[in-house]
Amino acid sequence: MGRIIHVEIVAEDHNRAAEFYRKAFGWEVTPAPVPDGYLLAETGAGEGIDGAIMSNRYQSQPTIAWIEVDELETTLAAAAGAGGDQVGEIQELPGIGRLCYLRDTEGVLIGLRQRSSASPK
Repeated sequence: MGRIIHVEIVAEDHNRAAEFYRKAFGWEVTPAPVPDGYLLAETGAGEGIDGAIMSNRYQSQPTIAWIEVDELETTLAAAAGAGGDQVGEIQELPGIGRLCYLRDTEGVLIGLRQRSSASPK
């Protein structure tokens, strides 16, 4: 079963958006090692998930949910069979896993992650 593990907030001015979330909700926002214009957002202890704020030069949809999957290629094939389309190439992010975007039948962009064996749960 695919579980939502991460959410990306896409912004025209990612630094301005980060300041908003810091002030409004107390999020801790720090630059990610890669790519430039991608900020990691720790949203606090307890139930829920952390996320990121990123520049809209990477994607244009305002919010992107990320779903963890067991096997990326199998999931992409199942999604294609259900009417979805892979967006871009599969990428490897060391210590995190293999990543890819997918567009559903309604045009919604979803991120998929297959955890690497070295990444924490």
